[in-house]
Parts: sequence; C-alpha cells; structure tokens
Amino acid sequence: MGERKSRHKLVEALHGDVRLEPYHVGWTGRTALLACLFRPGTREELLPRLERARLLRLREALTVTGIESIPRGRKSVEHYRQTWICAAAPIAPERWPRRPGPRLSCGFDPEDDDAEDLPAT
Repeated sequence: MGERKSRHKLVEALHGDVRLEPYHVGWTGRTALLACLFRPGTREELLPRLERARLLRLREALTVTGIESIPRGRKSVEHYRQTWICAAAPIAPERWPRRPGPRLSCGFDPEDDDAEDLPAT
C-alpha cells in the first residue's frame, strides 16, 4: 500500500467489481467520486478505496486515479496517489496507458491521443 511499483513488477491481478459512487467531501458539501474494488458479488473490499476518484481514460482499459487514505493512529492519516488499470482481459504491461501528465487547462492535446487515426476519405 502506498508505494510506487514498476508496471513490470505487478504480476498478480485482482479480479473484482469496480464501483464508482458519489460521496460528500467533508463539511463543504461538495460531491466527488469514491472508487471501490469489491470481491465479485459481495461488498468485501479487495483494495483500499480511492477518494476523489477520476476517470482518466476508457479505451482498452478503464484508468481510475484517486487518493488512498491510510489511518496511522487516532488522528493521523497518510494519503497516497494511486492509479488503477481495470480491464476485462489481461493486458501486457507495455500496452498499459502511460502515466497521466498534469491536468491541462488549455484543452485537448494530440500527444495524449492513443487512438488510431481513421483513414482519410
């Protein structure tokens, strides 16, 4: 939990149901997404939840990023940025979506487009 791992060191896949649920963030009343991975057909969590989850990409795999919060005592919580790559079938690590860059405020960047171009007509 909470440590960066190389995509080539991740050999064990978890199989479960991914759910994205809205929740209220603190006292502000803002709504954000909470990502959970459950054992199929149950509410047993297989991974710590991702708070403030965002969907980054939906092509060959669903890419979800968020904040993992780990309690470390009565009043201490450590926060870690995490990314999940969710797919119906295994994907070789070299074909995983690349690491997301900073949020762009200027709109679409063609460098982020991993879809194949359509033939010209």
